[in-house]
Amino acid sequence: MERTGCTPTDGFRAIEAVDEATRRIRGMVGYDMWTENSCQAHMAVDAPIVWRALLQPAFEYPFEQCGKGIILAVIPDSNHRSLAMTRHLGFRQLHRVIDGWAVGEDLLVFEMRREWCRYGVRHQEAA
Repeated sequence: MERTGCTPTDGFRAIEAVDEATRRIRGMVGYDMWTENSCQAHMAVDAPIVWRALLQPAFEYPFEQCGKGIILAVIPDSNHRSLAMTRHLGFRQLHRVIDGWAVGEDLLVFEMRREWCRYGVRHQEAA
């Protein structure tokens, strides 16, 4: 949790990419703030190559298994690597909250809709 800056609630769930040889967690996507049709995602990986194992399950879990139509991501505007990856994955920026992360640091809110997702998700209407 320290890498994403999130404070999980009782509804927090996660998927992990684990190195089979060392049993070390190499990446994780955590989900929280569940609503009827959305959740918030928190993502962290040790190296970009970890996305090979994590990418498809990261989107299939909320969209397919949980039946959600939207994934939200909240990122401080100083986290340039996360912002670049979020945009690369196809998330779209919804809003900028001035001083939302800290005084002097804005918070950016992104969304990924099921129909925009290109990572093994069936394009059906959200549940």
